[in-house]
Amino acid sequence: MSLPDSLNLYVRGRISPEDAARQTRSAQATLDRFVEQPGVILGDEVGMGKTFVALAVAAAHVVRNPNRPVVIMVPRGVVGKWERDADTFSSACLSSPKERAKFRVGVAETGVDFLKLLDDPPSTRATVIVLAHGALNRKLGDAWSKLALLQAAIKGRQGVYALRQRVARWAGKILGMSSRTSPELIGRLLQAPPAAWKRILVEHGVLDQTADDPVPDLFVRTLQKLDLSAVYRCVVETLPERSSATINQRLTDARRVLDAAGEGGFAAVWREVLARMRLTLPLLVLDEAHRARHGGTQLAQLFHDARDSEDALVGPLAHRFDRMLFLTATPFQLGHTELCQVLSRFDAIAWKGAEAPAMGREAFNTAITALAGALGVMQLATVGMEQSWKRLLPPDLEEAVREHGGAWWQRAGHADDPACFGVTNERLRSLMLAFANAHDAIRRAEKQLRPWLLRSAWPLQLPPPHQHTLRRRRIEGEAVLGETEDCVNDPHGGLKVRGENALPFLLAARIHSPLTLGRLFAEGIASSYEALLDTHREVDAASSPIARDDMVVPGAWHLSRLRDCVTEIGGQGRSRHPKVHATVELAMSLWRRGEKVLIFCHYRQTGRALHQRLSEAMLDETRRRAAEKLGCEEAAVEQELQSFINRLDRDRAADVMTIVDAMLAEFPVLGEAATRESILDVVLRFIRTPTFLVRFANLDTSLERPQWVEGIFDSTDESSLSFRAVVRQFLDFLANRCGEAERKECLAALGKIQTGSHAGAEEDASFSDDEVPSGARARLVANVRRVYGDTREETRDRIMLTFNTPFYPEILIASSVMAEGVDLHLNCRHVIHHDLDWNPSALEQRTGRIDRLGCKAEQAGRSIRVYLPYVEGCQDEKMFRVVMDREQWFGVVMGADESLRRMLTANDWEVERQVEGPLVPQAMMETLRLRLDVA
Repeated sequence: MSLPDSLNLYVRGRISPEDAARQTRSAQATLDRFVEQPGVILGDEVGMGKTFVALAVAAAHVVRNPNRPVVIMVPRGVVGKWERDADTFSSACLSSPKERAKFRVGVAETGVDFLKLLDDPPSTRATVIVLAHGALNRKLGDAWSKLALLQAAIKGRQGVYALRQRVARWAGKILGMSSRTSPELIGRLLQAPPAAWKRILVEHGVLDQTADDPVPDLFVRTLQKLDLSAVYRCVVETLPERSSATINQRLTDARRVLDAAGEGGFAAVWREVLARMRLTLPLLVLDEAHRARHGGTQLAQLFHDARDSEDALVGPLAHRFDRMLFLTATPFQLGHTELCQVLSRFDAIAWKGAEAPAMGREAFNTAITALAGALGVMQLATVGMEQSWKRLLPPDLEEAVREHGGAWWQRAGHADDPACFGVTNERLRSLMLAFANAHDAIRRAEKQLRPWLLRSAWPLQLPPPHQHTLRRRRIEGEAVLGETEDCVNDPHGGLKVRGENALPFLLAARIHSPLTLGRLFAEGIASSYEALLDTHREVDAASSPIARDDMVVPGAWHLSRLRDCVTEIGGQGRSRHPKVHATVELAMSLWRRGEKVLIFCHYRQTGRALHQRLSEAMLDETRRRAAEKLGCEEAAVEQELQSFINRLDRDRAADVMTIVDAMLAEFPVLGEAATRESILDVVLRFIRTPTFLVRFANLDTSLERPQWVEGIFDSTDESSLSFRAVVRQFLDFLANRCGEAERKECLAALGKIQTGSHAGAEEDASFSDDEVPSGARARLVANVRRVYGDTREETRDRIMLTFNTPFYPEILIASSVMAEGVDLHLNCRHVIHHDLDWNPSALEQRTGRIDRLGCKAEQAGRSIRVYLPYVEGCQDEKMFRVVMDREQWFGVVMGADESLRRMLTANDWEVERQVEGPLVPQAMMETLRLRLDVA
C-alpha cells in the first residue's frame, strides 16, 4: 500500500521541508511493514509530529477503501486537538479534492457515539473516527439505547402488554429522559422498532430532523443475539406496578439495580454487546500506547483475547482491526518486559482473511519472544555499564584521556578483546569491557527491534537557515537570575537560601517524619511557603492518629515553629521565597521584553501564589512605566491611561485597521467580512490595553498618528520579532496552517478571552473561584492565567488556544494537565520548570509543549530556553541531581523508571555518591544509542 498521490506533508510555516520528508518516510515505512507485520510502534520524540504521520497512514487506508473507517483512539483530553489536526491535515496536506472528500472526520466521546458513526450511510460516513480513551469502558449512559434494551428484554414475554405499561410509566424517570418524553410517547416507542423511533420523536418535537437515529442499528442487531432473561427478571422485580408514598425511593432503587454491572444490569449487557458485535475495520491508531503496558488496565483489557476461556468475553478491540499503529514518545522508559507487553497487543488483530499479515500469528509470537530475550540481555548489559561508570573517580577519567585519547572507552572492540587487558586501572578496564558488552548487546537488540519500532530524535540544532543555532539552551539553579535584566549571579550552584528564609529551611531540615511524608514535606518547602503550609496539614493529619499523651510525634515542635515562622513572614507581605522570587523575577523580565512564558508547577498552592505575585508585579510595573512615560504621578496613572486609550479609540483606531487590512490582503481566505472583523477586533483590543501600551508604545500624544501606530507595529520582542511580524505569522497560521474549524475555534476563543489590564477576579467569569486566594479580594491581571486540575474544560481549551497566539494570556502557569497532548509553541520559547520531577520524561513532556515542529524558536532562529531554578542544599537540589543523572542514561538503559525507583529507595549517602560522579561523555552515549529511524 502506498501513500495518497496528492499527499504533501510540507506546509509552509508549519514544518521544514526536511521534517516533512522525514514524516513521509516514516509513514511509508509503516505501510511497508504492515505487509509482513500486524503492527508498528511510532516512538518519535515529543513534538516531532507523530500525529501527522499517523494521519498520513490513515489517509492511505481511507483513499484505498473509504467504506471501512479508520479508528484513532486518543486520551479524552486531546480529542479536540486531534479533531483540529485532522481537519488541518485534510485541507493542507491532501491537494486532490477527490482524496480530500474521502477523508471525513468524526468524533466519538462515548461507545454509543462510536456505533452511531458506524451506522451512517457510506456516502456520508466518517472515514476517520477519533475515539476517546475509555469510551468503550464506560457504562451505557444513553437513555434511548437503554430503552431499546428494555424493549428487547420484554419482547415476546408473558404479559408483555402490562410490562410495556410499567416501562412506559417509569422509564422517563429511571432513564433520566426529558420532560418532553411522556409515558404515552414512550409507550408508542416500545410498540415500534427502534429504526422508526427517530420519525416518532421528530413528530413529537423531541429530536430535530438532522439528528442521528437515537439507537445505533449495530446495537439493536447485537441485542437480538443475546439472552436478556436476566434483564427481564430485573424489570419484573424492580419496576413498580403502581404509585405509592415511597415511589421515589423505589424508583431510585430500580435505577441502581438496572445500572449495576452485575447480571441483568445495563453495564453487563453493554459489555456483552461490545464483545459480540460484528465489526472488521482496517486500522486502529492508539495514541499514548504505553498506557496499555499493564494487562490489568482498562485500556489493555480492550485487547483481551478469550482463547483460553470460553466463558470470558473478548475485548471490544480484539480481532476487529487488520492492523494497529501505536504512538508513544516514551518507549525506552518502559522495561523490556513492558515494551514487549505493548507489542503483544498486536496479537489482537484479525488474523484471518485476505488482509491478514504475511508472518502469521505463530511467527509473530515467536518474534516477540525472541525480542524479549534480546532486550533482556541488552538491559542487563547497559545496567552493568552504568554501575561500572559510577565506580569511576575523576582521576580515572583524567588518566583515560591522557593514556588512550578522546574515545578511550572504545579501546576494547568487543567484550573479549584482549586489547583492554593492557589497561592497568581496574576501574577503567571494567568499564571498557562493560561498554563493549553493552555495545554488542544493543546492536543485536536493535536488529530485532527495528521492524517493530520507528523512532526519530531531535537534532541538536534548529533547522535551516538557523542550523548553527542550538535548538535548546538550559539554564539551571541560580543562573536563572542572570537572565533578568538587572541581576547577574554566579552561574554555578542552586538558588541560595539567605536572610529571613534561612530559619524556615533550617527548621524543615530538622523534621524527622516517615519517609514518604518527609520527602513530601521537603519538596513542599522547596516549592513555596504556601505549598509548605498545605503540606503541613497533610503531615498533621498523618501524624495525629499515633499521637498519645506519652508519645511525642518526631519533629512536632519544629513543625509548629515552622508554621508560625512562615505564617509570620507571609503575613508581613514581604515573603521572598527563593524559588518563587526567582520565578517571578525571571518571568517578569521576559514579559517586559515581549516574550511569552510557560511555567510548570506541581503544587496547587504554589500556582496560586505565583498567579497572585505575578499579577501584583505586573500592576506595579504598569503603573511605574505609565507614570514615567506620561510624566504624571502614579496616583493619576489610571485616569491618564484611560484618557490616552479613549483618544486611541477615537483618533488612531483607523490607522491600526489600515495596517492590519494591508496584511489581510496577503491572505484572501481571511477576506470574509466576519473573519476580518474578528481579527481587527482582536488586534485592537490587545493594543489598547495598558500592559501593552506601557511596553511598546510611545505615550507622547504630540506624535502624528501614522508614525505613532507604525512605531507600535515596528516594536520588537527579545526574539527580534516585530509586532508586525508576529501578527503576520498569526494571520499566516489562520490562513495556511490550520483548517477552517480550528480557525473559527481560535477566533471565537480570542473573542471571549479577558484582555483588561486588571480585573477583580470576582468580576470576570473566566477566572475560576480557586484563582482567588481565600479571604482576599485579589486583583488578577488577564495577562497571567493558571490552568490546573479543577479548571473547567471549556476554560482550559480557550486559554490553550489563545496562549498559542500573539495575544493574551502572556504568562501561563500550568500543572500536569497541560503537560501532554497540547500545543503551546507558536508564540512561546521560554519554559520554567518551577517544580521539578523525579522522572526526566515528565520534564521532557513539559518542555515538549513549546518544542514542536514550526515552533517560535524555529521561526525566530533563537533557542528554546529551559529554566530549572532549583534551591541549593535541600531536597530540591537532590531531585535536580537525580533527574540530571537519570537523563544521561534514559536513552540507553531500557526500563529507566525501574532504575529510578531503585535510586529513590537508596539512602541519601548512596544517592549523593551516584549523582555527584562525573558526567558521561555525550559521544559515548551517542555511540550506544539505539538507531531506529527510517534513514
